[in-house]
Amino acid sequence: MPTPQPETDAKTFLENVVVPVLWEMRMGSPAAEKLLLMTACHESMGFRYRTQVGGGPALSYFQMEPATLEDLYHNYLDYRPDLRSRLDAYLPSDMHRFDALKNDDRYACAAARLQYARMPEALPNVADDMALAAYAKRYWNTNAGKATPGQYLDDFAAYGPQPYPANWA
Repeated sequence: MPTPQPETDAKTFLENVVVPVLWEMRMGSPAAEKLLLMTACHESMGFRYRTQVGGGPALSYFQMEPATLEDLYHNYLDYRPDLRSRLDAYLPSDMHRFDALKNDDRYACAAARLQYARMPEALPNVADDMALAAYAKRYWNTNAGKATPGQYLDDFAAYGPQPYPANWA
């Protein structure tokens, strides 16, 4: 089976999805922008896959599992109604949240930002790509995942925007 062509590119995804969603949510920062884009570049294999390769449950360019989304709602957002309303503002009224996770990039981005917001460690400095990659490995892919920080870096170098936005310096 041939590798599908990317549906978008990192610059377009950053400008049309990541930046507006994060700032609308009042959770934006250059480090958050870069971390989310790095995650999407790696997890989607350069914006090629919205479903996990090999038949796994992960959905969206961020490859969030439905169980993770449910845990986000029930063990984090249920106790933070303001944050829940920020995520639900992106949920299309005609979609179940799993369908939105797979098919609505803005909803998936908001969910990914909130998943990272749960983590106890602050986001690394925007200029430290290795620290961002290690953060993604630790908190997105987890210790049980197959990815390495180096793979996050390699995929970001291959699929990320060139040049970086000026506010990432």
